[in-house]
Amino acid sequence: TIKDDKALADVKFPVFVADIDGAIKYILPTYGVGLWGPVWGYISLNEDKNTVYGVLFDHKGETPGLGAEITQPFFQKQFSGKTIFENSTLKAITVKKGGNATGAHEVDAISGGTITSKGVETMIGDYLKCYEQFLKQIQ
Repeated sequence: TIKDDKALADVKFPVFVADIDGAIKYILPTYGVGLWGPVWGYISLNEDKNTVYGVLFDHKGETPGLGAEITQPFFQKQFSGKTIFENSTLKAITVKKGGNATGAHEVDAISGGTITSKGVETMIGDYLKCYEQFLKQIQ
């Protein structure tokens, strides 16, 4: 978890820009911790810097069939179309247990992979906060 905002004041975080069929996408790297070790990934946002275009996650040693499922399309596809702001406030995306994800900022957790799922949630929230100033900039 990234704790000290003051320590981040002068840190520069990478932003990758892609043009997909004439549509700009902003790709932000993320790093975090799962149950057994590091997890990482990318979150891609549409030009509005609010709507998720897609995500990609990977891990070093999560349990096969459980937390390792963060690499699977069924988990990653849930993020597409979700939003990270609500009324100009960064909301990020939460991971819900038990198939209860219903909101614009929610996805379903991996059954049996709760700690890894929460690690992904924390990772995304922490890194989006690092990018918040960039994300709020008007084009």
